Amino acid sequence: MGYVALIPLLPALAFAVLAPLPRAWRNRLVPLSVAAVFGSLALAAAAFAQVWPGGHEVEPVVAFATAFAHVGDAALPFRIVVDPTGALMALVVTVVGTAVQVYSIGYMHREDRIGWYFAVLSLFTAAMLTLVLADSFLQLFMAWEVMGLCSYLLIGFWHQQEGPRTASIKAFLTTRVGDIGFLLGLLVMYATVGSFDFATVLHGHAWEPKAATAVALLLLFGAMGKSAQLPLHVWLPDAMAGPTPASALIHAATMVAAGVYLVGRALPIFEASGVALTVTLVVGALTALVGGLLAAVQHDIKKVLAYSTISQLGYMFVALGAGGFAAGMYHLVTHAFFKSLLFLGAGVIIHAAHTQDMREMGGLAKHMPVTTAAFGAGALALAGVPPLSGFFSKDEILTVLVHEHQYLALAVALVAAFVTAFYVARLFFRVFTGPPQTEGLREAHVEMLAPMVVLAAITAVIGFAGPAIGEFLGHEIPWPQPGVAALSVGVAVAGLAAGWWVYGRRTMVLNTRPLKERAGALYTALTLKLYFDLTYDHFIVKPYARLAERLARFDLGVIDAVVNGAGRLWRVLSSIGSWFDATVVDGAVNGAAAAVVAGGERARAVQVGRVQAYQALMFGAIVLVMVLLVVKGV
Repeated sequence: MGYVALIPLLPALAFAVLAPLPRAWRNRLVPLSVAAVFGSLALAAAAFAQVWPGGHEVEPVVAFATAFAHVGDAALPFRIVVDPTGALMALVVTVVGTAVQVYSIGYMHREDRIGWYFAVLSLFTAAMLTLVLADSFLQLFMAWEVMGLCSYLLIGFWHQQEGPRTASIKAFLTTRVGDIGFLLGLLVMYATVGSFDFATVLHGHAWEPKAATAVALLLLFGAMGKSAQLPLHVWLPDAMAGPTPASALIHAATMVAAGVYLVGRALPIFEASGVALTVTLVVGALTALVGGLLAAVQHDIKKVLAYSTISQLGYMFVALGAGGFAAGMYHLVTHAFFKSLLFLGAGVIIHAAHTQDMREMGGLAKHMPVTTAAFGAGALALAGVPPLSGFFSKDEILTVLVHEHQYLALAVALVAAFVTAFYVARLFFRVFTGPPQTEGLREAHVEMLAPMVVLAAITAVIGFAGPAIGEFLGHEIPWPQPGVAALSVGVAVAGLAAGWWVYGRRTMVLNTRPLKERAGALYTALTLKLYFDLTYDHFIVKPYARLAERLARFDLGVIDAVVNGAGRLWRVLSSIGSWFDATVVDGAVNGAAAAVVAGGERARAVQVGRVQAYQALMFGAIVLVMVLLVVKGV
């Protein structure tokens, strides 16, 4: 299975070819990026078929291995490994990545920097594929960091504008906070086990509860940053400043999925801790509820989907916190398809309506039937309506909570499900029904519609593959139980009905002011994002800015003092140097010259021909000789 190494390598090579080229050449070679991801998709499908039907008895197959560094006598390996979990995730990533790249051809065709966009998109896909095919936590962390860089570049693609520029910085810094926890977790892991390899860390070491808790909580903190869990969720809604297809990739199958995948891979450590499982469950439940409530008050269609992503990621953490590995991974798979579908649909809607504000939309169903049908399928899947995939995976999470007697988490999950169905109905009725708010509405290009249709078809049928996916992962995913299914469907229908009652019964004018007034302080708090951003701004951002400003002033003062002092010292030294040069150096030279002149005058006086001068000279010589003889005799 050596070809498996080409799955992440092909898009990485596409980036390596495109990135250094001049802009004009990059733009012409965009098909190279698309061809690379199509190649990765074909190879991922072959790898998936190779390990089918999966199960616990399938041993990981090493497709590529090398040592990228040495620490003392120990080598740090870099391996591409195929097991059922990695094969499934690689297939999901390549399907969504291919859909996004094909869609981007139509969506980004007017962009002057389209070549750079596709280059970064290829690197992003390669990093995620490396992550899911990694064989160690260290290798996973390396790919994790590359994804962080790519998300920064994609979110800030329109860096000339203030919004994308600040959003990219916010996303980069917020996720870096979580990455510190991940890095510390790796250090503790190596100190405890002496290895980063999955096999050794997860199955070859008997974890003590305290060490397991320390490592698991640090890994969880890293996952909370990447997967936008409370309180590190604030970067994800702002990430909507980037191109919509990039948002689809970030929110569906790559960036945010990485945190869930990390916790899923490390679940044996969490289970050895026990405490870490409980923390994961609590964080996931709160995130699912808060994300849903915040989505219900947004007017920007992309931010509704962003907070929806936060909420659904919370559901996945709930499943993992309850010990439901298969349930969490199953919802990760279904969510990747229907959420990427919704984001791509949002891009078509924004192109047609020329706005992201749902209050300025309406009546799109009459003019855009394909988009309406595809987006409606994704919306109903998100709401958990059967027989779409979201119903099956969400039902499995609820089943796990019932089986594990996590009734409080079950109650929170049901409330979150109701809120999800409510904001789905709100979005759909605001956008697709009622009178059109804009003129000239029409369907998008075929290269934008085709990926949506494919994703809608997958969303419609993949739910029925739940038991097979569970068996492939080595776990059991049963068909929905009648009691839990009835409860799940009832909550979804109630949420949709409430959304229709508020937003679907309108004729010409929609007035929700009375509802907002009844909500009172809760609505105000939700519109202010439950004060998370304000809190961070007040206690972290502004104090940091003030400190930086003071340090800058201090640095300027110190630098000015040093420069001025140096100037004064230089002037003093220059003055001393001038005096020394004039007095000592010039004095010595001039004195020597005067002595030579005087000596010359004296010598010349001897050579004038006077007898008295000769006598004096002879007398002086005789005296000198006598003195020397006396001294020598003594």
